[in-house]
Formats: sequence, C-alpha cells, structure tokens
Amino acid sequence: MAISDEKNEQVAGDETIAMPPDRAADPDATVAAAAGGPDDPDATRLADSDDPDATRLADEAPTRAVAPDDLPTIVVPHAADGGGAAAPSDGLDAMDDPYYAAPTPDDLTSARAPVSIPSPVQSLPERRRRLPRWAAALLVLVLLAAAGFGAYCTYEQELWGGKTVPNVVGMTQEDATRTLEELGFAVSVDAVASDENLGQVLGCDPVPGTRADPSEGATISVASERVIPRVVGLSEEAAREALISAGAQSIQVDSQGSSQPAGTVLSVSPEEGQPFVSGEQVTLVVARAFTVPDVLGMSLQDAQATLSEGGFSSSVTYVESTDAPDTVTDTSPSVGSEVAEGATIELMVVATYPDEPADLLAYFDISPQALASYLEDEGFSLKYGEIYASGGNAHAAYEGPDGELLQISNYPETGQYAEGSQTDVLSRGAGVGGIRYAFSRETLPEGGDSLSEAGIRAIMDACGLENLLDTCTQDDIVMPQEEKVPADEGDKDDKDDKDGGSDEERAPEADKDDEAEAEPETPRFICGYGRQGSYTWAVVIGGYEGRTSVVAIVAPTEHFDAIDLSKHDGNLCDYIAYVDLYAE
Repeated sequence: MAISDEKNEQVAGDETIAMPPDRAADPDATVAAAAGGPDDPDATRLADSDDPDATRLADEAPTRAVAPDDLPTIVVPHAADGGGAAAPSDGLDAMDDPYYAAPTPDDLTSARAPVSIPSPVQSLPERRRRLPRWAAALLVLVLLAAAGFGAYCTYEQELWGGKTVPNVVGMTQEDATRTLEELGFAVSVDAVASDENLGQVLGCDPVPGTRADPSEGATISVASERVIPRVVGLSEEAAREALISAGAQSIQVDSQGSSQPAGTVLSVSPEEGQPFVSGEQVTLVVARAFTVPDVLGMSLQDAQATLSEGGFSSSVTYVESTDAPDTVTDTSPSVGSEVAEGATIELMVVATYPDEPADLLAYFDISPQALASYLEDEGFSLKYGEIYASGGNAHAAYEGPDGELLQISNYPETGQYAEGSQTDVLSRGAGVGGIRYAFSRETLPEGGDSLSEAGIRAIMDACGLENLLDTCTQDDIVMPQEEKVPADEGDKDDKDDKDGGSDEERAPEADKDDEAEAEPETPRFICGYGRQGSYTWAVVIGGYEGRTSVVAIVAPTEHFDAIDLSKHDGNLCDYIAYVDLYAE
C-alpha cells in the first residue's frame, strides 16, 4: 500500500482510501487508524494529540460492536483501470449511510464533533401476561351485578330515585299535609267545591303509590263548601254562568223595576259569599224598566203589596163586575206599560156594592176601602171613627142623607158610641165586625113600624134578611132578675178595652137596686131574629113612648155564640131586645 501526500490518498492494491492531512501539518486532526491495524483493525481511534482540549472519539462517543456484514460499503474506483471496474467492498457502504458525507479538504483540517448514530437494534419491553378473555368477561359481569344489586338496595331504601307518595285520599287537610311534609314534599292545596266530605282530601298529584321527587312538591285537592259568587252588577247571562260554575243546579230569575240597565242583576238569594248546596234554589233579581206589574186577578191587598214592592203607589176605584169581589180587574196605566219610578197605579177592584144602604149582609162581602167609597158615594158622612185595640176592626158611625144612622161595631146589639174622633178607619183597612142600621122616617119601608110579625117581615125584606127563627115582645121577654144595666154607657171605653177591645159591654145586666128607684117605664116592642149563612140577624121595632125606633143588626154567629144567655133563659131574642131597649 502506497501513500500519496499530495492527494492525501492511501492506495492499497486496487483500492484508494482517503486519508486525513498529515498530522504534522494539522496536529489537532483526528486520524483514523489504518484498517486492519495490529491493535484494533476494525476500530476507529483518535490520533494522539498534544492539545488537552482535543476531543477523543474513542473515549467520549458511545461505541458499539458492529458486525462486518452491517458495515456500509464504500465503492472506490481502481487505480489501474481509472475507476472503470468496481473495487471489492470493505463492508462500509457510504451511500447507504444517511450520516455519511464525503470529506472536503477544509473539513479535514478542522476538528469535528462526534456524531451519535442510533443503533438499529432496539430492546423490546418485557411482555405482560394477560387474562383470558372469558375471565375478563366474567369479572365484568360480577362487577355489573354487584353495582346493580347495590343500586337496587339503595333504591328500595329510597336513598335515591325519589319518594313513594303516600295515600292521603280521605284524610283531613291537616293530616295529609303533615304526612307529605314529613317525606319532604312541599304541599299546596287546591280547593274543590263539594256538598259533602268537607275538609277531606279528594285527590293528590302525584298519584299516591308512585315515586316522585319531593323537591317538585305535591298538590292535594280538598273538598270545600260551595259559596255564592259575586254576581250583583253582572248581566243575567254572566250571573247564570257564574252560578252554574259554582255548582248551582236550580236558578230562578225575578224581575224588578230599576233605574239600572235592563238585565242587570240587582240581588241574589242566598247572598254573595254565603254557603249553599248544589240542589238549593238560587234566586236572581234582575233589573227591568219600570212597568206596571201584572196584578190582575189578585186581591186588593196582594195587588197593593206587589205595587209597593215595585216602588209604586196605588189608588183604588171600585167597579161592579161579575168577577170575584175584592179582586183587581184592570189597572191604569195598563199592565206592562212603562212608567216612571214611584208612579201611582190606579187599581180597578170588583165591589159587590149593596143594592141599598140597608142591604146589610153585603157589607161583609166588600173590602173596607170599597165600603168607605160606597158610603161616601151614597151621601153618608162620618160622625165617629176609631179602631178597636184588639182585633183591628172598625168602630165607626155614619149618618145618612135622610137621617138614617149606620154603625160598624163588634157589638151591634147596642147603639152606644163615643163621640170625638172622626178617623176614616175603613179607608185604612179596618175590618167590619158587625152592622147596626137605624132607619129614619124617610127610609122606613111601608109597614115597617108595625109592632107585629108583619112589621118584622117588612124590615126583613128591606134588608135582604131571611129565615126568621123567633120573636119576643114586652109581654114575654125574660128579664135578668139580679142586675139592671145602667142607662148611660157612653164613657166606658177603658172598660171595653180590658174586656176584649169593645166600646160597649159584652153582656150588660140590670141594676139590682130595684127598690131605690121608681118603677121604670115599660117599652112596647117586638123583636125577631134569625140566621142566614154564617151570620145572625135581628130586628127590633118599638121603644118608649114617643121614642119608637126601627133597628136591624147583623153579626157573625160566632159573636152571639160567645154570649152567656143563662140569665135570659138561653133566649137570644130576649137578650137582644133587653140590651137594645132596657140597657140604654
């Protein structure tokens, strides 16, 4: 092998190896030992250097054993043939080494840092031992089963998944609220109108027996009483809807004249806010324009009450008609007519007027107001008028145009009355308890002054009386033997009120001190009585000398039945004649 200094080449046989510059020229250069050196033919070492800072590749760079087959192959052209033929490989293939680069003269004159080449041979990690697939699957199943069992147990213990809603239906509101709140539910109450089981729970949301989140709360439906809603001021239709919604099943509507718009509810019964049950009748009073209400066919008293309730006043005009007495046959304005509030409505009322003022039984079939109007029309003037303290009947006296005297009294058998008060008690509605009619000479019928049964019957015909039962005269009258009735009974009103509200005594008796007085004058008379329907009548003709009178009286039979007739041997005719003639 020859060495060429000029080209820094080493020639061995057919191979040419590039050599570094002469060490003497570059003492810091790194010189690779000749291949196949005696010490380490395959190794690369650094040349000795006097520079202490020189890098020693052999000591500091990592080294590894390289097999000859692993070395790269360097192809060098042969010197003999000028590089035409390939030289045999020395095991170093520089073309395959990514880190190899042909040296340049400049590079060979300076030190270069060693290059670390990673080994192509790497150590593999130790392989872990794995479980069989079936064992892993079994382990997963066991873990899942354990987790499921744990979840089931905690769910059953209601540690999660909500709480079971208890059955509170049928409990009271207080008990149900307490039961739910103990489980953590916030309770709200929904009142449900009901006719029964008031205060009890009818339902619950969530449904009892189901699981629910207590934080979402619970609502209980509690039975509560029905209450009349606010309907006053609403229209009739709106009020009906409100009542039906509240549970009302029976609604009645009445109308009343009002200044409010027609159809507006004025009142409700039961009143607003009052409890009621669904089957109870609820009455609405609805406004209507002021119109004359339908009072036709009503009695006078009922018609006047109806008008008063509607805000009207009334007047009465009596008419003759075949309709029932004391009933309304017409109105003015007519029924249904619109009128102003408070208008006066004229009522046409049927009156069975007496054919004559002496038609005494007809006085009981006419209303007191009609009787007052009739007497006025017939020319009678009021002389006395009062109302009995008990019973409310009239005690009045009217004088006719021909001097006849008509008395209305609970005790018509006596003609006494107190003068002074002249109140028109009949117009105020005072009742008729009995009638006493004293004929004047001008009104006396022919033969009516005869002291005989014929005279009695003449008066009966004039008064419309029938069914004569008995007569008595001064010759056969049974007089009371123990008492004598004083003649003056004009000032005994106080005693009458105590004895039943009369201004006359019920059973006047004779004064028993007969010996102290002279023998009284004996009147001459005839008296007869009879019964007609539910009334008892009597006629007395006669009197004391120069004072003959003709009187007819009528009263309900029950009035005479209440009199003690034992002192007159039970004879009513004797009692009437005695009181009329002897007691005055």
